[in-house]
Amino acid sequence: MTKINSVSRSNEVVRARGSETMRRASRMMGWALLGLFLLGLAILAVEPLRQTGIVTVLFTRTLIWSGVAYLCAFALMLRSLHLPAVEGSSLVGLSVTLAFVILLAGFAILRVEYSRVALVISYFATLIWTWYGYRLFVRNYVPVFGYSDEATLAQLEKILNMPGAAPPSASRFEHIRSLFEATRCDALMVDRNATADPERTRLLSQLKLSHVRMYSVERIGEMLTGRVGLAHIDENFLDDYAKHYFYGFFKRLLDIVAVIVLSPLALPLSVLVGLAVRLESKGPAIFRQTRVGVFGRAFVMLKFRSMTTDDDAPAQFAKRQDPRVTRVGRVIRKYRLDEIPQLWNVLKGDMSLIGPRPEQVPMVEQFSQSIPYYPYRHLVRPGLSGWAQVQQGYVGTHEETVTKLSYDLFYVKHCSFALDFLIALKTLRTLLTGYGAR
Repeated sequence: MTKINSVSRSNEVVRARGSETMRRASRMMGWALLGLFLLGLAILAVEPLRQTGIVTVLFTRTLIWSGVAYLCAFALMLRSLHLPAVEGSSLVGLSVTLAFVILLAGFAILRVEYSRVALVISYFATLIWTWYGYRLFVRNYVPVFGYSDEATLAQLEKILNMPGAAPPSASRFEHIRSLFEATRCDALMVDRNATADPERTRLLSQLKLSHVRMYSVERIGEMLTGRVGLAHIDENFLDDYAKHYFYGFFKRLLDIVAVIVLSPLALPLSVLVGLAVRLESKGPAIFRQTRVGVFGRAFVMLKFRSMTTDDDAPAQFAKRQDPRVTRVGRVIRKYRLDEIPQLWNVLKGDMSLIGPRPEQVPMVEQFSQSIPYYPYRHLVRPGLSGWAQVQQGYVGTHEETVTKLSYDLFYVKHCSFALDFLIALKTLRTLLTGYGAR
């Protein structure tokens, strides 16, 4: 790399340009504060209406409490900025809805009276304001990443162009001839495995102190695709996983509560599906198969049978227009009704509502030998739906399985309630449209 001259003379320029790399968090925070200021003005404007009796004191009080939900929505958004920008619309709707649901639950638990009209107005105002801010500062902004050698860009292209993957977020890449030129970019893309030398380390540290953000190739790949670059996984991956201990405890509690809440709907629906399966073809309505769960432990997974019975069939990928699938099976697979019995697996603790889909034992043994780091997907409980399912759907080749693993390991690395709720939202789309079924 070309040596940087006169760095000290250009410090102010570097800081001004480099600070642009903080735009997602800082500008969204500024937008949130502006909205909070406008909410305060709205509350002051409503006060004369309250004095004249047009609105009640509950209306004003609800607007004030809605400010708490508003801040919670933006906090959830900021915690989710590591996800690809193309997920913005779903994240906005999820963050705002979840914040107001929590507020509504708080009203119910504490028996606080509130104005329904004020709450509805606040909800839609927050939804529109948050969506416009995200669209303005994050979703429609095309970041520019600088790189200093073609090999670095080639590494990134391998991550972006994996078979069967969803399209990445929009971005531009600029070749730089010196590290100083990185100040014109939103971030500098570096190869952390490159041979280090004192000069390179010194220049990188100077730019870092001048607020130029630097990302590894794999980190930029994650931001643009929602997938992990498998060629760059190292021991740091396990450090990231270790941060999710308390999250896993509370997620288990939510799984149990969710199954109990869904039972009144799931039980009668199970009777209807089971009856339809038995009437169409001979064999049991419930299909049992050994799958691999958390920490590699085997368990018996339950499903409604969607295929003809063949005990001698080897483990294999599901195919498009698979002849083994029955007519009823095509319907229940399309809308994921065959997965209803797995609520029992969730209640037992074999599975979770959200997580990597469990695979058959022979396939796990095969992939563990042919795909590096495949067992890492078993660091969390498998789920009824997962990040790979809503992004990619079913896979049918070994190459697509590698891509699926990159999605699964992204979930293992970044699992959070925000990501879980996003997956749940996209799963509802699958239930309504049948996307990805085979």
